[in-house]
Amino acid sequence: MSDEWPASKAEFQEQLRDAWSQLQQTLDTLSDQQMTERKDDVGWTVKDHLAHLIPWEQGMIALLKHEPRYQAMGVDVAQYEDEDKLNETLRAPYRSASLSDVRDRLRETHEALTAVVASLGPDDLFKTYSHYQPDDERAARLGDDTGEPVLRWVIGNSSGHYLEHLPWIRQLAGGSS
Repeated sequence: MSDEWPASKAEFQEQLRDAWSQLQQTLDTLSDQQMTERKDDVGWTVKDHLAHLIPWEQGMIALLKHEPRYQAMGVDVAQYEDEDKLNETLRAPYRSASLSDVRDRLRETHEALTAVVASLGPDDLFKTYSHYQPDDERAARLGDDTGEPVLRWVIGNSSGHYLEHLPWIRQLAGGSS
């Protein structure tokens, strides 16, 4: 992901499409075995990486709808404060799910985020986090709400998140940890 922010909603939508396309193109080259049997040093498969993306993106959908972000992710605020434990908690519901179910759920979640972003006004992604989550005590307490555009969080939990996980997915697919 570039360090430069998209200058408009349309530019972000293009970035989101491109990152999603890169993820899907990579996944389409992998076998089910590559996505479900090979594990990295912490025991994650490609399927686990995909499952992990789902709740983070669900949190962004809720945030942009002015709904409780943590609730949409299936966690409470206390769980949210330890990111490593949180990531384990977030992937847990998908452990017994099939690869096909995880991919379908990720696609559905991505489509829902795309629809929410499309419904926003041209300047809405440039409003602050607190505009969307004014009662988020954790964000206020930890300094997460820096006054930057909510776009920072949306990128970090969608297009930027896909691109962050792509190297790990590719490495797992190649069989090395």
